[in-house]
Amino acid sequence: MLHFRYGICLIAVASLLGCAVNPREALPGSIAQSVKESVTVVGQYSVWRSPSLQVSHYRTLFYGYDSVYYWLVARKSPKGGALYEMSIAADYGGDLRHYDAVKSADGSSRQTVNHRHDTERCQFFNSMVYSCLYHDRASLDLSPPELEAARLKGLRLTLSSGKQDYETIDLPANYIEGFLQAVQ
Repeated sequence: MLHFRYGICLIAVASLLGCAVNPREALPGSIAQSVKESVTVVGQYSVWRSPSLQVSHYRTLFYGYDSVYYWLVARKSPKGGALYEMSIAADYGGDLRHYDAVKSADGSSRQTVNHRHDTERCQFFNSMVYSCLYHDRASLDLSPPELEAARLKGLRLTLSSGKQDYETIDLPANYIEGFLQAVQ
C-alpha cells in the first residue's frame, strides 16, 4: 500500500511539473528563457519569437471558441538595428471580420498589416444558420520607444475593423520586459 501512495504522489508531482506557466503571470526571466531565437538564411537576420498569449470566448452558435493568439517578434540584421512587431492569429466564426486597425488606450488608432485571410469551412450550425469559420493573420509594427515605455506599464490594444471593435488584448509589462531581455 505504501508503494501505491508513493506512485500516486510521483504521478501527481510529474504532472504538476509538466504544466506550463502562464506567460501573463511569469517573471521576466522565465519569459526570456521561453523566447525562441532562430537565424534566417536569407539576409542572415536573427529572429526572436515570444511565447503566445491568447484571448478567447465561447460562442454556442458556432460550436466553439473565437480565439486570438498574439506574440512579439524581433528581427535584427548583422549590421544592427531591431525591427519589432506583434503577430496576430485569429480563429472565429460568424460574420467576416477585418482586423484592419488597432486602437490604443489613449484612443489613437493604427493600421495593421494583413497577411492572410482563410475560410476554414462553411456549414449550417444548429440547423438554423449558415455561416463560416475563419482564420486571419495580421501584424502590427512596434517601435523600440513604444516597447521601452510598455516595459514599465504594459500595452493594452483593441483589435478593430475601423468601424467595429473586436477583442481587447494586453501585453503585460513583465511579458514585454522578458522579451526585451532575451532580444538585447
